[in-house]
Amino acid sequence: PEPKSKGKDEKAEKKSKKKAKEEPEESEEEEEDKTEKKKRKDKDGKSEKKDKKSSKDKDSKDKKGGKDEKPSRRDAEPPKLIPRTLGGDSRLKATYEARAATDSQAKVPPVVVAFTMSNISEFALTPVSLNLTSSMMARVTAPAPDMASLRAGDEAKMRAELSVGAANKPLKIKCNLKYEATGDGAPAAPVSLTCELLLPCSAFIMPRELPAEEFNQLLSNDLPHKNSAVVEAAGRPFKQTVALLAKLLNLALIQGQEGAASLYGVSVLGHHIAVLAKAKGGSMVSVDMRSSDEALGKELCNEVSALPLFIAQ
Repeated sequence: PEPKSKGKDEKAEKKSKKKAKEEPEESEEEEEDKTEKKKRKDKDGKSEKKDKKSSKDKDSKDKKGGKDEKPSRRDAEPPKLIPRTLGGDSRLKATYEARAATDSQAKVPPVVVAFTMSNISEFALTPVSLNLTSSMMARVTAPAPDMASLRAGDEAKMRAELSVGAANKPLKIKCNLKYEATGDGAPAAPVSLTCELLLPCSAFIMPRELPAEEFNQLLSNDLPHKNSAVVEAAGRPFKQTVALLAKLLNLALIQGQEGAASLYGVSVLGHHIAVLAKAKGGSMVSVDMRSSDEALGKELCNEVSALPLFIAQ
């Protein structure tokens, strides 16, 4: 019995040794698998972070107005019209914009003139005053108030109202601009500048909305006088050119579509103005005007021809 038990023990010992020998090899393989999986996980994690960062940077660029999100010229707002120059010198510059009042209850709505006074000197100007001289055709109903002080480099606005007796020709109003400069090296005496305020016929026009049917009826029966002009669009979309025409002439848009638009307005004295604008080849826009007064239509067409001079660059 003893030899038999001894043989069994030897077999068990051999089996145990064999198992112990195999286990480390299996453990090493598992360790390699774990290491490889960890590397892949780290690599995938970095790639995911990189993608997130790239996406975040792109979103940030879009929010800041990156090149991909930059609005096209077609979507941009139309350029502004520059104000007219009244006068001035090396210390003071005066400009203005004139439009007929659209909220007045007066029988003849006044023309509102908004002046901008710019101090382009190193002196303080105190005070600044603008006097307008009434005439038979243009009576000052609300004078421009004096400006108590205008510091160096500043600008301020003042406003005046006039009642006009004619709307079919430009009107000229004599003005006197006065100021006194203060500071080292400033002129000892007050400065007086004589200038002239020119009111174009567009300043007498009020935009008026009108149903398309009534507009077409006016064209057919009540507006016998025809005038025309051509405008260089200078690469601007047709819609922008129409917006510039409406702002220049103080007209309301009646109908607008790709390549064609209609505009309408009434003067402070009751004249009717209708405009048909059409896109032509070579970046040109034709402006056909119908009016109840021939002279008024002609003057407004002259303003249309001069439109490029008043577009801010």
